[in-house]
Amino acid sequence: MNLVGIVITLIVAALAYLLLVALGLPSIVGIIAAVLVLLAGIPSGGFGLGGRFSGGGGTATTHRR
Repeated sequence: MNLVGIVITLIVAALAYLLLVALGLPSIVGIIAAVLVLLAGIPSGGFGLGGRFSGGGGTATTHRR
């Protein structure tokens, strides 16, 4: 299931690049947009820090009884 999310993210990044280049913007703008889509779409940004909604374990997520 994780592989499906990565493939969808790659497709959306490619579409963002193609759309921005088709609108006449410089290709560097499309590349930056594609990289931002990849960083937002892949849960950990490629750094292996867990899922997007895994909970950071910080003080906001601890429960007192």
